[in-house]
Amino acid sequence: MLRVLWLWIVSFGATLRARMRHGPRLPSWSFVFELIIQFLRRDCEATAGWEWAKLRADVDGRLYPKQYVRRVTVEHETWGSIPVCRFRARTRRPERTIFYLHGGSYVFGSARKTHADLLAHLAHSTGYDVIGVDYRLAPEHPYPAQLEDACAAFDALCASGVPAQSVFVMGDSAGGNLAFYLQRALIARGGPTARALVLLSPWSDLTMPGASFVRNDAYDYGTRAILLQQAQCFAAGVPLDDPRLSPVNAELQGVGATLISVGEREIPYDDILTFAERLERAGTPLSVHVAEDMPHNPLVFAGLHPSADQAFEAVVAFLRKCG
Repeated sequence: MLRVLWLWIVSFGATLRARMRHGPRLPSWSFVFELIIQFLRRDCEATAGWEWAKLRADVDGRLYPKQYVRRVTVEHETWGSIPVCRFRARTRRPERTIFYLHGGSYVFGSARKTHADLLAHLAHSTGYDVIGVDYRLAPEHPYPAQLEDACAAFDALCASGVPAQSVFVMGDSAGGNLAFYLQRALIARGGPTARALVLLSPWSDLTMPGASFVRNDAYDYGTRAILLQQAQCFAAGVPLDDPRLSPVNAELQGVGATLISVGEREIPYDDILTFAERLERAGTPLSVHVAEDMPHNPLVFAGLHPSADQAFEAVVAFLRKCG
């Protein structure tokens, strides 16, 4: 905790000096918003060499916003061996369910900690139950453990009486990658599939060839080098361009209605748009929302920037349209 506090202090000083010399990094970025991105980037670089267990303990031990967690009911359950969190709005619309797969490059993150307020915000804003799945993490559990857990949890949800066609599958970053492959697995089985996909800054190409990794480096909080290390931990020897790992190379037919949300200033921007273009060419009913001036995963910044608010509203509007 002291390390995190010191990093905030260092980031505050760096942000203040930079804005005094050159003005805001982007005209639409407030001091607070730029400070947050500065902190996240410094934290990402400072922890890049840590052991995974230490990184997870540090990330899970932090204080996270609970603005929306306090407005919903949170229930912790275990389906088989898979921990899940159910976020339930006070005013429910039980006809639909959001099945959420969190990001974190497949090596950290959780529904119960890092993503809890985002999932609670979705539940509060839609009235739908949001099921957050804490799938196994790499490198202890490399591919395909995450997909196995996602499929098992989805089956458990359906076995509880929730029809597959009433479920929206959603995920951010690595969770967006996993959400896509869950729908592909459901298609391959020949049974019912999810109602629609919502992919938030999905990890679309694990080889990460896009020019935006250079063009947007100054505006995002991750780095290609760190993401590549994490991708290799997850893949455990499977080539990163394998169609089972990189959606941009996968079979795209039949995935159904899909929304992709992407930040204009995030480093995988080009890769995500390439994926979107290929989905569209495959006949996918596709909507793409580009959040102006936003880094990776704009929804997590809702309340901090108008573009992030618009990205969140676009997701809610899509869910209602598909409802």
